[in-house]
Order: sequence, then C-alpha cells, then structure tokens
Amino acid sequence: MSRLLVERRAEGRPCLVYLHGPDGIGRTSLASEFFYEHRSAFDDAYIEVAARQPDGKLVQQGEMLGQALRGLGVADADLANSDAARAEAFQRLSAGKRFLMLITDVASAEQVTRLIPNSSPEAAVVVTARAMLRELFQHDFADVPLSKLPRAESRELLVACMGPGAAELPTEVIDELTEICDGFPLLIRILGAQLVRRPQRAVERYLRELRASDEALLAMDHSQRVARFLNATFSLVRDLHLALRRLALLPGPRFGIDAAAVALDVGREKAERVLDELSDLNLLVHDGEQDRYSFYRVVRAHALRLAQEVDGPEVVKPAVERITTWYLREAIPRDAALANRWRVGPEFDRYVATNPALLPRRDATAWFEIEWTSVVACVRAAHEQNLHDIAWQLCVAAFKYLHLHGHVDVWLDSHELGARSAKASGNVAGLMQVTSQRGAAHLAVGNTALARQDFEASLDAAIEAGHRHGEQSAWEWLGKTAAAERDLETAFRCFDESEAVVERSGQAIPERQRIRMRALLSLQRARTWVKLHDWASAASAAAAVIEHFESARETDNHAKCLLVLGDAALGTGNPAEAARHYNQAARLFSHDHTVRAEAGALHQLGAALRAGGDFQGAADALRSAKELYIMLGDAETDVVDVLLRSVEEERVDG
Repeated sequence: MSRLLVERRAEGRPCLVYLHGPDGIGRTSLASEFFYEHRSAFDDAYIEVAARQPDGKLVQQGEMLGQALRGLGVADADLANSDAARAEAFQRLSAGKRFLMLITDVASAEQVTRLIPNSSPEAAVVVTARAMLRELFQHDFADVPLSKLPRAESRELLVACMGPGAAELPTEVIDELTEICDGFPLLIRILGAQLVRRPQRAVERYLRELRASDEALLAMDHSQRVARFLNATFSLVRDLHLALRRLALLPGPRFGIDAAAVALDVGREKAERVLDELSDLNLLVHDGEQDRYSFYRVVRAHALRLAQEVDGPEVVKPAVERITTWYLREAIPRDAALANRWRVGPEFDRYVATNPALLPRRDATAWFEIEWTSVVACVRAAHEQNLHDIAWQLCVAAFKYLHLHGHVDVWLDSHELGARSAKASGNVAGLMQVTSQRGAAHLAVGNTALARQDFEASLDAAIEAGHRHGEQSAWEWLGKTAAAERDLETAFRCFDESEAVVERSGQAIPERQRIRMRALLSLQRARTWVKLHDWASAASAAAAVIEHFESARETDNHAKCLLVLGDAALGTGNPAEAARHYNQAARLFSHDHTVRAEAGALHQLGAALRAGGDFQGAADALRSAKELYIMLGDAETDVVDVLLRSVEEERVDG
C-alpha cells in the first residue's frame, strides 16, 4: 500500500486500494495502520464511511456521500437532499485535498463509484469488503487480498495477547494453539483473552476442547462477530450452499480441482467455476503457486455442521465414500511406483487386474508430496463413516511413502485406525498387512517390544489366512526387530524362517516376488553382519543383490546396499571407497526426496572423509547433514554438530 501511494502520486492520480478478506482477518486494522504510518502525507485528514449498518443492512449511496461530506467539514444542515447534488458537492469540496478515506464493508462497486475523488491526485481511498468485487478493478483500484497471518506473526500476536503467562507454557502448546487460530487475528485475540492468567492445567483443558472441535473457538467469541460473519456470508450464497457442504467433506487440509470435482460430483470445468466463485467470496483460499484450495478452519467447521444438519448421514456417508474411494484409487498406482511389493485388498486386486504400466517413481513421489496429508486424513474420514475396507486399504497405499519419508507420528495414528477398521471388516489379510506396517512404525522409533507384538500378530493372521507373502514378511520383520535389539542369533534364525517360507511356497508366491524376497533377505543379513563387523560377509551379500534393486528402480534398497558396502569398506580400512559409496547413497536418497535417509548418509560420508583426512570435505558433508536434520527437527542435529566442530578444529590444526 505504501508503494502504491508513492507510485500513484508520482503519476498524478489518487491512490485507490481495495482490501478484501473474511471478517476478523484485519481489514480495517490494516487500513488504520496505513493511515497512521503516513499521517503527514494526508495532512492528518481521515474520513471513514460505513457501507453497511451494524445489523448488516446496506447503507444507501446518498447516506454514504453524506458521511464523506461530513468528513470534509459539511454540517448536516448544509447537506443537499439528492444523491446527485451530494455527489457533485463531494467532487467539488474534495478537489486538490490530501486525505485518506476508508470505506468499510462494501457489498457492491456501485456503493463506491461516486466516492472516487477524481480531482484529488494526492488523496487515497481504501475500500474494504468481505468478497472480491472485480468491478472495482475497472475504476483503477489496486487489489490487496488479505489472507491468514503468517505463522510467526500469528504466534507473536497470540503470545502478546496471552500476556506474561505465555512464557511459562511449553513451546509445543503455544504452537498448537497458534495453528488452531488459523492465522485469524480476531480469533487469536479471542483465544488470547480467554487464556490470560490461566494456569497451565487450564490452558491444556482449553486445548483439549479445541482439538475436539474447530467450533469450540467460536464458542469463546461472546460478541459472536465471527459467527455473524459466517451466517451473513452463507446467507448471501444460498446457490453455493450445497457446494460448500460437499467441499467441506474433503478430509485433507488442501485440495485440487480434480478432488473438488469428485466431492461436488460434477465435471472438472464446472468444479473450477465453483471454486473461482467461492475464492472470490473469500470462503476458500487459493494457492496460485500450486493451484490448490483450502478452507479457513472456521468456515469449514461451519459448513460441516450445516452438512450434518441439512443433509444428514444418508447423504454425507455416500459423499465421503465417493471421495475416499477416489483418493485410494489415485494413491494405489503411485504407491506401486514407490516399491515393487505385494499388497492385499480388493482395490489393489482391481488395479493389478488392469496390468498397468508403472508410473515414473519421481512423478509418484511428487504426487504424494502434495497429497499424502489428504490420503492420511481419508483414513479417519472413512473409519468414522464405517467405511472400513476403504480405511485399511488407504493405510496400505500410504505406508511406503510414510515409511520412506519418516512421518512416523502420522503413520502410527493412521494405522491404529486402519487396524481397527480391518478388525471391524473381518478382513484377516487386511489386518495382517496393516499390523505389519504399524509394527514397522514402532520399529522406526525404536519401540521394539510393540514392533514385535505387531509382527507376531501379523504372522498369526498370515497363517490363519494362508497368506504366504504375509508369513514371509512377518518373519523378515521379526528378524529386523531382533537385529535392532542386537539379538543377532535370533535375527538370522528369523531370516532363515522367512526364506524357508519362500522355498516351500511353490506357486503361491510368483517367481518375480520370490526373487525380490530373497534379495531383501540378503540385504537384511548384510546389515546384520555389519553389526557383527563381519565385513566380508556383509559386502558379499550386499554386492550380490545391488543390481537387482537398481534394475527394479527400488532406490531406497539400492541406497541401503551402498551403505552396507560403505560400512564394509570403512571397516576394512578403505575410507575413500567408503566415502564413494556413502556419497552415491546420499545422492539416491536425495533423488528420492527421502530427507532423513539422505541426512544419515551425509553423516556417514562426513565420518568417512574425516577418516581419510579430507577435513574440508568432511565439514561440507556434515554441514549439509546438519541443515537437513534442523529442517526435520531431529535430535540427531546435536550429534552431527559435535562431530562437525571436531572436524573443523582438526582442519584448522592441520
């Protein structure tokens, strides 16, 4: 706005600005702040014109002109009776003056056009509205859309509103409260006022209520300003009510046009038009960079409540089924591109029966990077609607991406629901796969007791279902769990049991899968031999299967083989060869966007380069690893930092 003021004055025309965004986002506050920052530029002249009455009714144009004339010093007794006479008086009296006029809560361009000071090149008019009024652009208004406050500023405002007590609360509590307010300054102030001088136990009680329902925050707004905005806005878009209710059923935080078309049960072109209309009304936020849409949390909560009240479960459940089935069918081919492994479930069988060509792995990863939060959210949505077969299959489809990218908390939460759904559906094979995947999450965080419990349950289910694939996998995971506990004898025994299942499976497991299973078992044995410092056996086993994973485009397992070869080279006193393997592994992980694994490989690369006397190279690798761990918020940052300082000291001394 400041830049526009300078530019417009240099061009000899008034500065016309159009601020639009939902109530509570800070439209009027921003306009006032702009005036007070530039008071000298307006000779301290500030005029405020209301386009809407407190009860929501529109102000007639003649009365708005009267407000503007009063701001210019005209007494009520001297105001002309007709709108035309008042408009002429406004143009005459405003000519050549330097003032800022704020016109609030405009509903149409017609309310504004006669208030543009045509002969006042140093004046400014700031119009605020809930919705985008494109007609204003025809009158030289500059568009300034207001969306959510950035996260850092939201947090700062909440802490300020809460007062000194905020400093005593855990960081994660403040962060979660900030997230719940969704960047709305008004909601932040409402919540902050409720939490002033509250003890931590009370704050945590409020937080539990807010987690349970997005509408809990609205209940704290005793002035009902946000509720009035929602009711007023929804009343203006009755023809779009159904669209809002359907779009609110999309489980994820953001969605694209194709997902919207599924929710609306219309074609893509019609969905696009609806999304444009709702974005103009500031009921949806459009991210132009990724072409994605999202709701403000309070708007979505309001629309969901209406969906339950107006449509009822007999309409909502089929809509959720249509949405979650679509996400499942979109996820399955991308999941298949991430790993050439077997999956269970009717939707997976349907996909395999089409004999599809695999998608490029990079494209699959790119899709998941955008959609994984929605896929995971669909698990809960399907589970809550008793769409149990969809819920547990969504877990199967999401597993590999969550595993590769270390989203362990979400992985555990979603698979807990998936396991319940598999039990509820009575699908033993589904329970077998979901419990195995949940066990992998427990193993990833080092909880070997829960991991073993899940893998044993998966093994029992596999035997009950007569599922050789699942039986083989369960034994393999039990071996990995034993290796993590350094019970290496048990680990090798479990790997042998797993291979025995492959050998006696006959045609129950296709030859292609048997080859992959044996390759994976060789990799697991190689990683176990590393723990025993049996470098020759480790290197031999990894070298024997690395080409298989490379040709199968299993980037993660290819990279894991390279890590084993690096460990073996370092263990036998060849740091240069070790560094080469670690560097190649880091590149593969980077190509696959598996950041945590890349950071681990760079950490090992730094250690190898240090062992070889390349302190500069070691420092560079460790610095890169540290940056990735910081980005992930991983405690391994401190470990790498200690090693990095040692390497830098050695480099200086050298």
